[in-house]
Amino acid sequence: DPPTHEDERGLTVNQPNEPAHVDEPLWRPSPERIERAGITRYMRWLKERKGLEFSNYESLWEWSVTEIEAFWASIWEFGEVISHAPYARVLDGRHMPGAKWFEGARLNYAEHSLRHASARSQEPAIIFQSELCERREVSWAELQRDVGSLAATLHQLGVQKGDRVVAYMPNMPETVVALLATASIGAIWSSASPDMGAAGFLDRMRQISPKLLFAVDGYRYGGKDFDRREVLAEILRELPSVEAVIFFPY
Repeated sequence: DPPTHEDERGLTVNQPNEPAHVDEPLWRPSPERIERAGITRYMRWLKERKGLEFSNYESLWEWSVTEIEAFWASIWEFGEVISHAPYARVLDGRHMPGAKWFEGARLNYAEHSLRHASARSQEPAIIFQSELCERREVSWAELQRDVGSLAATLHQLGVQKGDRVVAYMPNMPETVVALLATASIGAIWSSASPDMGAAGFLDRMRQISPKLLFAVDGYRYGGKDFDRREVLAEILRELPSVEAVIFFPY
């Protein structure tokens, strides 16, 4: 039972149990895990390449928030960012809002996401399971192939750099493929879950006048199926900018 005491009115008041004092953390990473950690590799790289040595995480963090430009320049270099045009400067000024980062650089999100696909071709890129689908794995090779195939289809449908592409789809591998294919050609991506009604979806997507829509017919949640075809029909009636729909019968 929790301890009690009498308050100033003479009434008995229950006191919650005090949390037990813990002298040691509940878990510590092994030395081998620490050695493999990305933060360990980064600190070693800073020492070897930049002559910067930090005794612990706190000192590294302090440097990262005081020497902001140097920190982010090092992250760019350490991460081997693929840029098709160099940046002029890391940061135009320490002000918010409106700060501009890495002006002039040209990057592609899909290119970075798939940069190790060839070297890891048979390893799983996505592990997926849902109420409708049994557990399955999508390898990096499969993901790269599907993204390339869908990107070619988007080109055939007239989607170009700067066009807006939206999705009315759940978390599933096909949604990841759609995102990466869209990004690979420089189009702009936005999405919403199919549990959102037509009004909420339209409030978001009318603002960007999408050219193409990815959609599913429905989804299952808590053992119950939700048919979204009528909602999808309403969405298409109210989004005249949409020229094509890629439909997944889920």
